[in-house]
Amino acid sequence: MDLSEFNLNLLTFFDAIYRHRSVSAAAQELDLTQPAVTAALNKLRVHFDNPLFVRTSNGMHPTPWADALAPKIAHVLDSVRRLDEPTPFQPQSAKNQFKIYVNDIGMMLALPKIVQLLNQDAPHTQLTVIDLRQDEVVNALDVGEIDLAIGYFVGVPNWARQQHLRDTSYVCAMRKDHPSIGDTMTLTQYLNARHAMYWTHGSTYGRLDEALAKRGFSRDIAVRIPRLGAIPFLAAFSDFVVTIPEDLGLLFRDLIPIKLVPVPISLPSFQVKQYWHERLHADSAHKWLRTLILQIMKQLDLGCGFQRSRTVISG
Repeated sequence: MDLSEFNLNLLTFFDAIYRHRSVSAAAQELDLTQPAVTAALNKLRVHFDNPLFVRTSNGMHPTPWADALAPKIAHVLDSVRRLDEPTPFQPQSAKNQFKIYVNDIGMMLALPKIVQLLNQDAPHTQLTVIDLRQDEVVNALDVGEIDLAIGYFVGVPNWARQQHLRDTSYVCAMRKDHPSIGDTMTLTQYLNARHAMYWTHGSTYGRLDEALAKRGFSRDIAVRIPRLGAIPFLAAFSDFVVTIPEDLGLLFRDLIPIKLVPVPISLPSFQVKQYWHERLHADSAHKWLRTLILQIMKQLDLGCGFQRSRTVISG
C-alpha cells in the first residue's frame, strides 16, 4: 500500500461500518453525516477494488475480502490509538472505555462487584457489556468489538490470550417441596424426572447429555431456554429438575424456594476463564482491568453451607 496516496482516516470508516453493519450507525458513532460515510466507503471500494459491503435486508454484509481486512485494520487502529497512551495507567484519572462480554451467570455473580470496584477505583472509566451469542464471542474479540470475554468457550484460536479464573461444577435444583425427590436423588429418579435446560445457539446437546449417552441413558427434556438466569425460576415453580452450575444454584438458593442436590452422575467441573486478544495483552489499562477481574473471581465465595458429599454413578 502506497501511504502517500491513501488517507489512513478511511480505516476508521471501514472499522465502524464493519462493526455496526450499518452506514447510518457508523455515521452516528463517528459524529458525521451519512453521506460523508458513504463517500468514504466509495473511496475504500475504489482503493481496494472490491465492494467491501453489500446491502442486504439485515444491513451491510461484508464481502470475504472485507472479512479478511477487518482484523488487520482493527489491529492498525488499536496500535495508532495507543501511540499517545499515558503510562503507567492511572485508574483514578483514567477515562478509558472498556467493552466486555459476560454470560448470564457472570452478570449475576461477578458484574455487580466489577462495577462497584470500577466506580470506586477508576471512577471516570466507562464499562459497556456487549450482548452476544456464544458463537459470536471469538469473532467479537478478533475484530475489536469487545476487549475481554468472561466465561467458558471451546475452540478458542491461538491468537486469544486466556487466564483461569475459577472452577465450578454442576448441581441439580428443584422446588423445595418436590413431590418425588427429597434431599438426595438416584440416577433412576433423575432419568424419570422431566427437565428444563439451558441451551446456546446451534446446540441442544450439552456435556451432561453426552455423559448420559455414553452410559446408554437419556433424559426427558421438556423445556429449552437460552437464558441461564431463568432456569432456577422454572425449577422453583414447577416439578422440573434443572442441572446448573453450582455457583448459580448457590446464588438462587436463598432467593427463591429451591433446594440443591448432587448430580447422580459423575461430571467434570469446568473452568471459567477470561479471554482477550493478543493486541491488548500489553495494554496497561486492560492489564489493570484483567487483574481486577481475577481478584474478584478468586474471592467469590458462594458455597457456605452446601454439602458436597456426592453419590455418583461413574463410568
